[in-house]
Amino acid sequence: MSRVTIKDVAAAAGVGIATVSRVARNSSAVSAGLRQRVESAMEELGYEPNANAQTMRTRSSRTIACAIRDSSIPEFATFIHAAETVVRQAGYTLMLTNTAEDPTREMDLIKTLSRRGVDGIFMTKSQEGDPAIDQALDRLGIPVVFIDRYPSAMADTVVIDHKRGISSAIDHLVSLGHERIALVTGRPTMRPGQERLHAYYEALKRHGIEADPRLVSAQSFSAEHSFHYVSLLLGEEAPPTAIIAGGMSLLPAVLRAIRLRGLEVGRDISLIAGCDSDLAELTSPAITAIRWDVPAWGRTSAQLLLDRLSAPETAAGRQIILPTELVIRGSCARPVIKSLVPVKTGQEVLGM
Repeated sequence: MSRVTIKDVAAAAGVGIATVSRVARNSSAVSAGLRQRVESAMEELGYEPNANAQTMRTRSSRTIACAIRDSSIPEFATFIHAAETVVRQAGYTLMLTNTAEDPTREMDLIKTLSRRGVDGIFMTKSQEGDPAIDQALDRLGIPVVFIDRYPSAMADTVVIDHKRGISSAIDHLVSLGHERIALVTGRPTMRPGQERLHAYYEALKRHGIEADPRLVSAQSFSAEHSFHYVSLLLGEEAPPTAIIAGGMSLLPAVLRAIRLRGLEVGRDISLIAGCDSDLAELTSPAITAIRWDVPAWGRTSAQLLLDRLSAPETAAGRQIILPTELVIRGSCARPVIKSLVPVKTGQEVLGM
């Protein structure tokens, strides 16, 4: 059976080819009566517009790209699902790719997306203010929304109020008597790491507690790095009495390091997750966590991009801040001062 063409639709609807083309492009320059006739003919004949031809004519691929740090992280998967729902309802297809916090990979992806002719992009960036990445995105000439990054002259952003979350976490731990509070988070070259670090130091200062730099790791959101750092930290003579796992992917690694030391969360050491999750809620004891609305994060990011697509003259640089709250569960208690018994060998601690 031969493919139904635009000429077939035009003949069936009794209109010209140009009218069918305008209906396929969803142009407003078609009366309601004509549109209904053409759409009925399309449905009757099973006509599907040629996407490649439409892109050439309209310079629109009806595709939006999402370039994210690691889509295997459950919270990012939730973000993507929520964003895709909004994008698809607007008639766009979502193209997903991972950046792995690698600037070189980010640059390659931007070049690829440029060749694909995507209509817009929302993404994480491995480094704030990277001129090469910013210039490459600017050359794309399409709407950009950054995911939990600072806004810029070219991009809007939807961010999480990490400062409030970390500040609330410190307040809670100090109220229980903790002073040696460790923070594990990402690099300060990215907004989440930077905001968490600022909030950590400000909160300790507000409580009159002198910060110990040895209790802070702001190197990576890598689970492997966090596991090694916490494992070594808990073996020191003056270990922390509480830990804040300041990142979406860090809780499993921190829990593993604690348990390999033979410690019990909520009794020997207190623990707060930087992002609420099923793991935080279902582990025993349940983990006190900083919570924000992850589906709303995805929906809002997608809608912000769609708004720019429908009104390209809108100036970039808009920022929407999503609030956080501290969900208190059983993982925090008053500090216990005791000598920690290290595991038998360093290799066993590091999982080597």
